[in-house]
Parts: sequence; C-alpha cells; structure tokens
Amino acid sequence: MDVSVVILTLNAGPQLRRTLDAVRGQRFDGAVEVLVLDSGSTDGTRRLAESTGGVRLHHVENFGHGRTRNEAARLARGEFVVYLTQDAIPVGDRWLANLLAPFEDARVAATFSRQVPYSNATPMERFFLATRFPEERIVRPQPTVHRLGLYTVFFSNVSSAIRRATLVEFPFDETLIMSEDQQFARDVLAAGYRTVYEPASVVRHSHRYTLWQVFARYFDSLYSLVEIFDDSTRDVSLEGSRYAFREFWHVLTRHPLWLPYLLLYNACKTAGTLAGHLGHRLPISVRRALSLHKYYWAELQRPPAARPSYIC
Repeated sequence: MDVSVVILTLNAGPQLRRTLDAVRGQRFDGAVEVLVLDSGSTDGTRRLAESTGGVRLHHVENFGHGRTRNEAARLARGEFVVYLTQDAIPVGDRWLANLLAPFEDARVAATFSRQVPYSNATPMERFFLATRFPEERIVRPQPTVHRLGLYTVFFSNVSSAIRRATLVEFPFDETLIMSEDQQFARDVLAAGYRTVYEPASVVRHSHRYTLWQVFARYFDSLYSLVEIFDDSTRDVSLEGSRYAFREFWHVLTRHPLWLPYLLLYNACKTAGTLAGHLGHRLPISVRRALSLHKYYWAELQRPPAARPSYIC
C-alpha cells in the first residue's frame, strides 16, 4: 500500500517540525511519501521542508481549499492521498495505519481521524470536538439516513485519507470558498460509496479564534454550505438551536466562569451564520469585508479573462 501524505502550509512556524516528526515516526507497512504544498510562506517553513529528508516541496501559486487539494492529488504518487493540515499533529505511531485500515472494504472511498484539542482550547472548542469527533466509529451513510444533508455527510480534511482513484472521479469543487470536504463526502455517498470516521486514528487539533474570526469563519462556512446543500433554513436553525442549548448547559455546569464569553461567542456565531445565509445577495466587496478568506473574493473581482483556469 503506497501512500502520499499531503501537508498544506502557510507560515507554519515551528509546529511544522512536530507534525513532520510525527508523520515520519509512524509504524506503517508500506511506502510513504510526504508532500508539502506551500502557499508562499515567508518564515522558515519552506526551508524546513526542503531540509527534511523524504519531503517533497511544491510551491502553490494560487491557494484554494479545493483547488490546492486537487493539485496535490495530481502530484501524489500514492494509491491513497492523506490530507493533513499544518496545525494537526498525529498522536501516537499508529495514526496512519489506523486511518487506512477501513480501506480493506472496497466500498470505502474515504476516512477521517478523530480530533482532540490542544491544552489551550476553550470549553466551547472542546465541546465542539467532543461532539463532532466522538469515541465511536461511524460508517456513513447510516442506515437511518434517507437524505444527504448537512448533518448526515460530515467529513473533515484536517486529517483524512482518500483513494486517489476516487479523487480523479470526484474532485473537490474549486469554486467553493471552503467546506470542500463536505461537498466531496456528499458526492461520493450519493454515488454509493462509504466514508468512515475512524476514532482510532487521532490528531491533536484545535483553534483559538478571536470573536471577529468566529464571525468571519461562520460567514464563510455558511456561505459555502448554502451552495452545497439544500437543507432548509428551518432544519439548520433547529439543529443549531439544539446544539447551542447543549453547549450552554455544558459550559454552565462545568465552566460557569466562561458564560459571559459564551454569550459573545454565540452572538458572533449567530451573526456570521445569518450573514452567510444571506451572503449571495451582498455585493462582493461586502462579502470580502465579512470573510476570513480575503484572497477568494479578490480573485472573483478580477476580470474573467485575467483569472487563471484550474482544470482537474
């Protein structure tokens, strides 16, 4: 079994060393190449990748969540492509083997890892990761699911493995600002394949967003999800309300001193979600101002003839 581990980087800093060491320390029965796709780092990221044995470095001209991952699939030499973000550190030496084990079933198109938080994660981030990445394995689609919506196809490219042949047949949508992993999962599940959440494969990964970044992140996410799924606003609002209540109860009973921050945090989430739902009605200049991914809107504002063409 030959595997290409793809790490996407931009000014990764010293954490990249820990990620690379963890990848190179895996116990795995097969050939593994490490491919770093760097989007113009100005720190020591490129130098570190070039000086690390067994790492192939590629410079990315125009980053895009879907576009760059498609580019990685074209560059990869392995039968399986493993995507890993620069801030996700594999835990233990069986991360890779466990992530790839479900592929013994030919119906499995893709797998993804469990995420556990860093020590500085907020209670809200810890609750989110515990909810989205439980201890039990999940094979999708589940028998009770009759519609492939936002809450039934969940998939994460923070640490994932996909058959390269599947990526050729079902590439990531390069027009999306983000959530390309949800779009991919929707497409392969609709085609009759399976995805597997494998909790035995673990990475350490979490964020400490500012309140503004929380707003912008949810704006970008909902803007993309509206393009991917036809879930009604009522369904999304109902599920979001249920989650918010469980989160509130968790913080109230275990971390009560965080309650004031939680109220501001949820206000920013709600505002970002609503803005994302309405985003397609806004001028591009306003969307760019509200977004965490400024480069995406800058490219949309370029004349069509000046935009590069990205063909899988």
